[in-house]
This record gives sequence, structure tokens and C-alpha cells, in this order.
Amino acid sequence: MKYTERKEKILSALHFHESMSVQQMVELLKSSPATVRRDIVRLEEEGEVERYWGGIRRKETPENRRRNTLQSQEPDEAHAAIGRLAASRLHDNELIFIGSGTTTLEMIPYIQNSNIHVITNGIPQLEALHRKKIQALLLCGFFKEYSRSMVGKETVEMLRGYHFDQAFLGANGINDNLCLLSADEYEDEIKKLCILQSKSTYLMVGKEKFHRTAYYSVPGEISGEVTIITDYPEYQSPQWIEENGAYMCKISRLLGND
Repeated sequence: MKYTERKEKILSALHFHESMSVQQMVELLKSSPATVRRDIVRLEEEGEVERYWGGIRRKETPENRRRNTLQSQEPDEAHAAIGRLAASRLHDNELIFIGSGTTTLEMIPYIQNSNIHVITNGIPQLEALHRKKIQALLLCGFFKEYSRSMVGKETVEMLRGYHFDQAFLGANGINDNLCLLSADEYEDEIKKLCILQSKSTYLMVGKEKFHRTAYYSVPGEISGEVTIITDYPEYQSPQWIEENGAYMCKISRLLGND
């Protein structure tokens, strides 16, 4: 195997793991320890990795700091409850969309269905699904560093080709008319498409996301079909369903339209 091929394998592995030992690299590459140690020196010289005694780690960059934060983040019980309730809605043999964001990431550890197919625009979601051995596809597009997600015209166009059994979305917030808010036009378009092209759509938000404002919002005639999953029933209604510390209700019912 050429150095370029070994390098690609090493960097790909570091995409999912913060660090690797020499022995792990030997097993991955099926190369000798001497070859691996030469590769480590060369990778460090090229600025690709940081070396420590016995192995390598990801190079400290803003992207990797964000990746490490997302991977090591300890979920609080409120958001874990949202994740458990969302995961309980899944059924075998479904095509699922899971959007980017820390709240949607919470559902993946609780997924019990191994024979589902998932499409996502979130890189942390892809990594978490890979660790669960769940088949997943990452949409292409431009890289958005803060959320480690793919966005843009290419992402939207690729998304148009799919129809989902269920979609699970995050949001920048929800305004007082219960419209879904987004940070930019591409996130807004992704939300609209997922709602229109999914049999069921769930919005996963903590109580801190209510009563916000933003320039981009999904109109009520579309967002009314969305079911909110949250840790607190912000709007008083007998329609809320409570399960193990999380609450679920369709937006149209909260608005009194059902």
C-alpha cells in the first residue's frame, strides 16, 4: 500500500476517533510498526496530525475542536428525554431524515432499529450512526463549521430526490405563532422540503427555543403538520402527550386547528 493510501486511511479513521495508537494504526493498515512510525513523522511534518507518546491525535483546528466538543458533550436529562422519545417513534425498514444540530444528535444513542436507512446533512449524526452500525448517507454541499453540517444549493437539490417515512429536525427556535425558525435560507429550505416530503415530521427542541424571532421561518400552513418533541409543554394544552419526561404534540393542535 502506498503512503498516500495509508494517509487517507489514517485521516479517515481520525474523522471518527480523536486519537489512535501505533498498534491501532498497525492493525488498520496491516503494515509494520516501523512503517507506521515513519508515516507518523511524515504526517506531522505535513501538518496533518499531532504526535504524542505512542500515537497521534487530530490536529487542533476550529473544526476539530467543534467535533471534539460535540462528541464528548454530556447530554442533560431533559435533552436525553427528548432523544429517547424521538427514537421510540422509529419503525423497521423506514427511510429517515435526521437533521443537523445537538438536539437531533441526542436521539441516535437510543435508536433500537438497526434495519433503517438514514439520510442526514449533519457530520456528527453520520459519525454517531456509523458507531451504531446504522446505514446512513451524508448529503453533499458546503461545509458549515459551527454545526458541522452540509448546506447549500447542492444539498437542497439532492434532498429533493427523497421522500421519507419520518424526519427529525432541530431549529434555531420557534416564534409565538409556532413557526419554525432558521439561521439562513438553506436551513430554511431544508426544513420546508423535509416537512413536505415526509409522512411524519418531528421537531426536537428544548424549552429554551420557544418565543424566539428570526428572519427565516417556515410558514404556518407547512409547520402545522409538524409534531413538537420537547422537555416542557410551553403552551398549555390538553393535547400534549407525556412520555418519560418529554412531551409531544402536533403544532396544528396547539393552534386549535385540529
